[in-house]
Amino acid sequence: MTVIDDNVPERVLIISAEMGEGHNAAASALTEAIQESWPQCKVDKLDTMELHGVRFARAARWAYGFQLKAAPWTYEMFYDQLSRSDRFAGGAKSAVGAFFGRRLAKVIDGRQPDLVISTYPFGSAALDWMREKRGFSTLTVTYCPAFHVHPLWVYPHIDLHFVMYDTAGEHARMRGFEETMRLGAPPVRDGFGNTSRGEARELLGLPPEEFVVLMTGGAWGIGDIAPGVEALLKMEPPVHVVAVCGKNAALEAELRTAAADSDGRLVVYGYVSTMPELMAASNVVVTNGAGVTVLEALRTPRPVVAFAPLAGHGTASTTEMVRRNLAVEARDVQGLVEQIRRLNTDPDLLHTMELAGESWVEGRDLRRSIGEIQALYALRLGALNGTNAGSADSADSADNVAAQG
Repeated sequence: MTVIDDNVPERVLIISAEMGEGHNAAASALTEAIQESWPQCKVDKLDTMELHGVRFARAARWAYGFQLKAAPWTYEMFYDQLSRSDRFAGGAKSAVGAFFGRRLAKVIDGRQPDLVISTYPFGSAALDWMREKRGFSTLTVTYCPAFHVHPLWVYPHIDLHFVMYDTAGEHARMRGFEETMRLGAPPVRDGFGNTSRGEARELLGLPPEEFVVLMTGGAWGIGDIAPGVEALLKMEPPVHVVAVCGKNAALEAELRTAAADSDGRLVVYGYVSTMPELMAASNVVVTNGAGVTVLEALRTPRPVVAFAPLAGHGTASTTEMVRRNLAVEARDVQGLVEQIRRLNTDPDLLHTMELAGESWVEGRDLRRSIGEIQALYALRLGALNGTNAGSADSADSADNVAAQG
């Protein structure tokens, strides 16, 4: 009988992009899980935007950040059209696929991976174009690190789509999507959920009994963080605020000035590698509702306050989390103060959200997701070799890999 664990990829390519930190963070988490599950496997990474050069990638990052800060309504309009119009979505998918697919085809020809995983929608579009136009036969997987699946994430020629919520098919707007859809684990690195609140507070020097609010705008420090922090510092009963500014140096400088006059109620960080401990130490995580940050909070698990959610994917993701009691929304500073006061003074509400988070992460293991990919890879390998590799064992492979992990 064929042993499923012998049928694993030797070379994996993960396609991501530095558009914020979430897509790269998901790629790193997948790399970590792959190397633990398949020790002999070599993992390479590729930035989708850099297929057109480093200058293009820098310009695209700047333009995206500027759009979110200065003209969010334009992104909201694009996202709304993408989510509602099949014709608009189809045109966008075709254009993006061709634009990146031709460049990706040249890169992949030189690497010859056994498996390609995309954590960025433009990378998935390129893979779909290669399958349709160039006959690319390598196993392709999309791992969506967001709580909303818009149509640019899904393609008929992608073999597996891993998503974070069970009703993603409603938003994918693609016939047959459910056949390739898998409910995945949050693609976050090891460490989240492994430390108790007391241990984390002792490690970080935070007060053991106070209500701690962690505020973050992701790697770029995007959102109304400064006015939100200012309002929270005036609250009664008082709360302790930990602000993570990411790479936003101006925001960090502004908040450090505020911290000097906060009587110790405000702690400010820049870009950190200690987010697992910071989240463990908090009672509530306040963020802009988008990206991997919310998945890290839910994995910990900590209730999320989606504060002034980012246009497009931020508002859409917030809606899905609120539906599941995983988050509450605060559209403005006044709403933020009200939600933090509710959570601070209503232990039943806080407990309900904590239990919802625990229930949501229960059974979700990233190594199990890797096991599902392995099962399909072994099945495809067996078909190519004319054997029954994976036929009996592949049904159990995800459980086997999860157990080994």
